[in-house]
Amino acid sequence: MMTVFQMLRACGCLSLAALVGACAASEGDENNVAAGALNVIVAPAADGSLPPDLWIGCKNGPTFQVSDLDEVVPLAEGDPGGAADAIAPFLDSGEGDYWPQDGWLILRHAPDGMLLVHDGADEFSFIELERAGAGWSFSGAQSGGPCPLHYLVPEGFNPVDWRLDPQHPASAETMSLSLLVTERSCASGQALGDRLRGPQVVMTEDALRIAFVAVPPSGEGQDCPSNPEAPVTVDLPKPLGDRVVMEGLAIGIDLADFLP
Repeated sequence: MMTVFQMLRACGCLSLAALVGACAASEGDENNVAAGALNVIVAPAADGSLPPDLWIGCKNGPTFQVSDLDEVVPLAEGDPGGAADAIAPFLDSGEGDYWPQDGWLILRHAPDGMLLVHDGADEFSFIELERAGAGWSFSGAQSGGPCPLHYLVPEGFNPVDWRLDPQHPASAETMSLSLLVTERSCASGQALGDRLRGPQVVMTEDALRIAFVAVPPSGEGQDCPSNPEAPVTVDLPKPLGDRVVMEGLAIGIDLADFLP
């Protein structure tokens, strides 16, 4: 049986709108959102599309807009002038020896910056460039594992990770879930306490999405030790049933599906 991605590729319509639309259609029309102030899970439009100016990215990587995924081209073919020269000193350096030397793609091209990506199958690498007069200059590089696409948390908040509490397993009859939540950003090991916002709970026919954010701790220059987990109970609008429990900010598709 062909996957959604294979079917979309076969008909030549592999776009974010098409992919999210396919995912949304599979979830049915039911869309119950638990009451609460948090509203960070972006609902696709009726046709399954997302706003082209919406910022998304890897969970722990650089960010870009939905519209950037419409046309990703090889740097060797789409260099606007000077980009390849700007990354050459880094790639020729001792550190650059450990980075891909070719095969870079232009993921985002804006007037003031450019984001390059390299798909290494099990690992993505990124190089950021900034405008320097009429040309470009190297401004940073980052590498990591796979890149399932995520929505960004609103400006002024820290992202929060969560997992099901293994001490309190759920069943089909479950009306509340026991979670362990952790602030992802540097917080000097401070407890979340009343800085935690959420949850936002979105229940569809076959999935349950849950999202939190955190107000950053006061003060600047937070250290980055491991942040503590906090137990949180999430009430559901109806029994869990056989729904898949998912991170609410995960879009459900991967950057790899948009790269040539």
